[in-house]
Amino acid sequence: MKTLKSQVESIAQKYADLVEKRIDGTNELTGDNLNDIYSGIQMLGHIVMTLERFSRIENGIDTAAESYSRIDS
Repeated sequence: MKTLKSQVESIAQKYADLVEKRIDGTNELTGDNLNDIYSGIQMLGHIVMTLERFSRIENGIDTAAESYSRIDS
């Protein structure tokens, strides 16, 4: 699980860098530019939620993980 979390953190950083470059490289915000930037921010939101889920599992406060562990018992 640590390897997967580390990979997701790496992807998050790279994706954030790409979105930042897209924003910085845009001279004029048009509908297409805004749509691309918005999609990038949405994807970052999904990645952040995945990282939050890892954190909740590691701290033992993820209710879904608890229900899975009961099934395994």
